[in-house]
Amino acid sequence: MEKNAMETLFEEAKDSLFLIEENNCVRYNKAAAKLKIDYSFTIEKVLDIARGEGCMLHTTMEKCLDCEVKTDWDQTAFPLVLEDIKGKQEQFSGSYTVIDHQASLLSIRRVAVQDRLQQVIQNKRLIEYVNQAHENERRAISQELHDGLAQSIYSLMLETRQLQWSGESDDLSAKLQKIDEDFVALLGEVKQLAVDLRPTALDDLGLIPAIEALLHRLTETTGVEIHFIPIIENRRFAESVEVITYRVLQESVMNSVKHADVNELWVTLSVQDNHLVLTVRDHGKGFDLHKVNAHSRGLGLLHMQERAESIGGHLSIQSEEMEGTTVTLGLPIQ
Repeated sequence: MEKNAMETLFEEAKDSLFLIEENNCVRYNKAAAKLKIDYSFTIEKVLDIARGEGCMLHTTMEKCLDCEVKTDWDQTAFPLVLEDIKGKQEQFSGSYTVIDHQASLLSIRRVAVQDRLQQVIQNKRLIEYVNQAHENERRAISQELHDGLAQSIYSLMLETRQLQWSGESDDLSAKLQKIDEDFVALLGEVKQLAVDLRPTALDDLGLIPAIEALLHRLTETTGVEIHFIPIIENRRFAESVEVITYRVLQESVMNSVKHADVNELWVTLSVQDNHLVLTVRDHGKGFDLHKVNAHSRGLGLLHMQERAESIGGHLSIQSEEMEGTTVTLGLPIQ
């Protein structure tokens, strides 16, 4: 009677159950039979995924490398994506249990509605954050165009109209020279805006020359002496690594200049344990990390952290009031 009850329980279970012996499926229940009809998959592939020998995102472990799915694995509940006969992908959760030295049980269930809803909410929040970041960048560009370039162009326009209307020839040469100088300055503003949006040195020359150019310009414009110590030879890295390193450096240096009340900064760039490591250090006023993290997104700290984490890196910030601040960025490199 007990055996019949267990048989019924196995057969009528809502989860798709597969009894595995010597890597072969010897029996499956009704839910599993329907799953095999509705979705295109092989038991061998699912078993590879269940044992950590495969990945739901990649066809071979050679392609998997340091995939986040591989690095955080649990046979009791692993993610699985199956494709139905119409080509639509759907998320499932799998579980692999060893019964004895010969038999094991593979269970597959559709991801619960609430789990999918949670994923949708997380995706929505991420999209909102990205959209907000884009909007902030557009606002900054708009402000720069309005307050800088537009005002300069308007001023030049008035100067040229005044020359046209006055009809005076006195000091014409000097006035034209002044207009010419203003145009040169305006061109410099346009070029600088272009550099801030996307530094050409980063694309053309690489990370170290781009950093040197950035720090030289910041020294000239702020008066802060910035010591750059690259402990690596100039070489190219992945575009995402170079861009994030450059932007984090830019943000960190400007934070020190604006808030730390310093006249010197130290920047180092090195490779440690297959990571590109950037360090920005000052001996300025410092700040209370808990107050910043609890009450604001100020100083761009959150944005810098998320930039680093987006490619598997990390960002640490050490700061004490009146003791200075050290920002350390580590990004994985191949």
